[in-house]
Amino acid sequence: MALLSEFFQDIEGFQWDEANASKNWTRHQVSQTEAEQVFLHRPVVVIDARPGSEARWFAFGRTDADRLLTVVFTIRGALLRVISARPMNRPERKTMSKRATRKAVPIFSSEAEERKFWETHDTSPFVDWGKARVAVFPNLKPSTETISLRLPAALLAELKALANKRDVPYQSLLKVFLAERVDHETHGVNASSAMSRQPRKGRRRLRKPPVDRARLRG
Repeated sequence: MALLSEFFQDIEGFQWDEANASKNWTRHQVSQTEAEQVFLHRPVVVIDARPGSEARWFAFGRTDADRLLTVVFTIRGALLRVISARPMNRPERKTMSKRATRKAVPIFSSEAEERKFWETHDTSPFVDWGKARVAVFPNLKPSTETISLRLPAALLAELKALANKRDVPYQSLLKVFLAERVDHETHGVNASSAMSRQPRKGRRRLRKPPVDRARLRG
């Protein structure tokens, strides 16, 4: 499947506000972070461009936790705006290899009406997924939030020393360390605890030799 990158070279971030930040979580338990992760893993996308209206893109993709999502989005300047994000349903998983007569996408009076429609409707009758291509967003970055963090002076000095050895800013190294630890706590601990509950193969339990009681009496 060919790569689709010419439309997304200038996309640098996401556009979130009260209208689209929490609605997907309320109805489908899809977080803002999960919706963004879809676009960082080369989703399969197809466009619905109609004259006189803002183009809409439809994406099939997966999160860091391999959760399959269907996302409806649009492009506004250098920002990607998510309209709707929900778990991919069974017909959508099968429709990639099918060709069928498509219905026209309805004309919506508002983004809220559009979001409500795609929250409950399968995309496969409306979108020709046979024409979809893998999308690449080379300059797209996840949303960030500024926080205030106090560290012990000694710990900060050690962090700066490690950063100097690697020739990177200590703030960047701190983010790497945090990401690795969060990933370990989220996935590594569960995996290790599950493995610890499994019986160990290839090891025989040694039995103690029987005691010669007659010899002991003598």
